[in-house]
Amino acid sequence: MLMCPCRGRRRGRRWISEVPSVRCFLPEGCPRTEALSLTLEELEAVRLVDLLDLDQEEAAFYMGISRKALWNDLMNARHKIAAALVYGMGLLIEGGSFVLRGEKGPQDVAELARQQNMQLVEREMAILQSRRELLASRLESLKRSAEADSPPEIKG
Repeated sequence: MLMCPCRGRRRGRRWISEVPSVRCFLPEGCPRTEALSLTLEELEAVRLVDLLDLDQEEAAFYMGISRKALWNDLMNARHKIAAALVYGMGLLIEGGSFVLRGEKGPQDVAELARQQNMQLVEREMAILQSRRELLASRLESLKRSAEADSPPEIKG
């Protein structure tokens, strides 16, 4: 009788929106020694929940997995990111078990994926726009504060 080395069910594939162009982050001034591996689906979970502010149920729906599976991916990713920041380690974004949205598939599934992807991108743009406005107002406030605190020029 052959025994399978893995236990439990096979890991289901997750839907992700894109493969990032930058897939390696290293701390400044440190030689490339240790790096933690962050899977593409863990990055997608962080993007959906922490960047786009989706709740876990919505994010799990977009990735095509259960809330518990999303929660596991999210906790693994947050743990790796925190360890990399605290201990000065690099992050490599690689691998995983995923399906890229927009890949060829049944027509109705592809159309649904396109619509969901458009909604996510629109939501991300709105969040980035509000973040930009917040930063612009902070900058303006700092400029006004600096002008008010500067001593008057003496003409002589």
